[in-house]
Amino acid sequence: MLATLGTLGAAGVLALAVPCSAFAANGFLVIDGVRHDSPKGCFEIPHLSVVFNVSDVPALVHNVPGCAGGFVQIIPPGLAAQVPGTHSVFLG
Repeated sequence: MLATLGTLGAAGVLALAVPCSAFAANGFLVIDGVRHDSPKGCFEIPHLSVVFNVSDVPALVHNVPGCAGGFVQIIPPGLAAQVPGTHSVFLG
């Protein structure tokens, strides 16, 4: 229970801090083999995709297009994850 609360607390802090960033992330984001240098903003995921976060900030996965609403997953720097279609990924 405490671990869950800690995770939710950390996620809440990221939700408030990351979207307000004015600068692009250092590094790149790879979505299905397509590299996006100095990623910033919202990236649509139209179909099941592998997202590899090679930046210096967490990637926030939203379960709706347009990075609307809350996020459902965090892809930390240096890690990859499978993201379902009709989702979106935000890097700030």
